[in-house]
Amino acid sequence: MNHDAVSASELIAEIERERAALSALLRRLTPAQMSAPGVVGERSVKDVLSHIALWYSHAITLLFRAERGQSLHLLSPPDAHALQADPRPLENVWADFEGSHRQLVKRLAAWRDEAALFDEKRYPALRGHALAAVIRQYTVALSAQSRRRLEDWLTGEWAAR
Repeated sequence: MNHDAVSASELIAEIERERAALSALLRRLTPAQMSAPGVVGERSVKDVLSHIALWYSHAITLLFRAERGQSLHLLSPPDAHALQADPRPLENVWADFEGSHRQLVKRLAAWRDEAALFDEKRYPALRGHALAAVIRQYTVALSAQSRRRLEDWLTGEWAAR
């Protein structure tokens, strides 16, 4: 995590910066490019977006459960090699991608216990990680990793033309 981020608003700003960078890249793509296989193995950009939305949803669930004092479950870090093909239309995947981002930012903006968000000992199930660090791993880090993969793919795709 950005070790300077010590507030929910700073974490939100970091999430928003990475989302803006990813969105700028996605705006360069046509719907056909977004659905074409071969970005990560046989997976498409659409599948990558579905994967990101899934992990944003996991982050939302962690926040929801933490707010209510329910037990938390740490998942293995997101792995692009574990991408699954998403058979849904691009429009549905895109709606989840955008909606999960909005919901996460909304939840973080409403978070009231910043000490709990950044306390590495607050949630034992997170094994010494602050909730903010896990949220960052599930969102910022995964988005950045995915953006780099997409950039590499685009460089190869467009260079081949």
